[in-house]
Amino acid sequence: MAEEEGGAEDTSFLRTEDMVALSCTGTGERVCLSAEGFGNRQCFLESIADKNIPPDLSQCVFVIEQALSVRALQEIISSNDAEAGKGLGSGHKTLLYGNAILLRHSNSDMYLACLSSSSSNDKLAFDVGLQEQSEGASFVQGSTNPGEACWWTVHPASKQRSEGEKVRVGDDVIFVSVATERYLQATKENSQSIVNASFHVTQWNVSPFGTGLSRLKNQPCVFGNDVLRFTHAGDECLTIPSSWSLESSETNIIVYEGGSVMQQARSLWRLELARTKWAGGYINWYHPMRIRHITTGLYLGVKEDSNDLCLLSKEEATLSATCFYLREVKDDNKVILEDKDLEVIGVPNVRYDDVTVIAQHMETGFWLSYKAYQVKKKN
Repeated sequence: MAEEEGGAEDTSFLRTEDMVALSCTGTGERVCLSAEGFGNRQCFLESIADKNIPPDLSQCVFVIEQALSVRALQEIISSNDAEAGKGLGSGHKTLLYGNAILLRHSNSDMYLACLSSSSSNDKLAFDVGLQEQSEGASFVQGSTNPGEACWWTVHPASKQRSEGEKVRVGDDVIFVSVATERYLQATKENSQSIVNASFHVTQWNVSPFGTGLSRLKNQPCVFGNDVLRFTHAGDECLTIPSSWSLESSETNIIVYEGGSVMQQARSLWRLELARTKWAGGYINWYHPMRIRHITTGLYLGVKEDSNDLCLLSKEEATLSATCFYLREVKDDNKVILEDKDLEVIGVPNVRYDDVTVIAQHMETGFWLSYKAYQVKKKN
């Protein structure tokens, strides 16, 4: 998103290269549009209704890759020139109502598309999933532009907005498939929550995840959803032992370890800010977050019967058990920020290889540290 005069980032409007999560209540609860992209290309809905059950927001992030007028898009699609559409780089262009857009799934680099298959009871509906740019009947041979099935037009869901206006962060919008003229819909079918393209309208809330400009200008900064290692004393890192197992409390432990583990996947963690809005913003001091272990998919937390750290399943990962925040200094001051101070993109003050951080468990106030044993000498 663009910068204001004072150098601060203007996060009021959506722009190309911004990252968003699409949520709605079309199924009776708040859900996010989600996709795996590896093996299963069909989209599904991820519940974000319960704060004590963490959603996998990494699968819900879409990048607004391009925004064009419908007329410009039709000229590209109808052109037989393989070079058509090249040079239409986004450049953080402001998104307008009525624009046709590409939504690229952040994890898989594939595009949100209206597929040709139909697995719904509604025989006039089409499946919604992910598609590579070289697929689709409307794809021009030799071009690098996605086919018509990947394009969606954005329309206001509120009468307070009109075609041609800028799309604001947090607006409720309606998506229409350019290829089929069907709406992106979330609904329930046989007690299952599904997403498809149909003639029934669903209003989607465009929740900001992060901005392309902030990541471009502040690459050394730590952002929500980053995967990293916590190094300690320069020669060891936070990890699980090679003999780790969830079955036993004796093996479900967290350790500091050096050596080859510093290049292994079992020492990787993802920082997941405990919110949906700006979940991919800057990691800041006192912002509640969960720390997720990459190879197991489990969450760093505190055991109920002790203050020992362990890995907890998604169902056990309540806010009280798994929420930490980063501190600059180690003191006894407990700081709880209000929601209005948390649901912001934040400021770039935590940087890789530049800042030493201290992790504190929010509920207990304990610090992430070594477990020390007291040894008594005889005589």
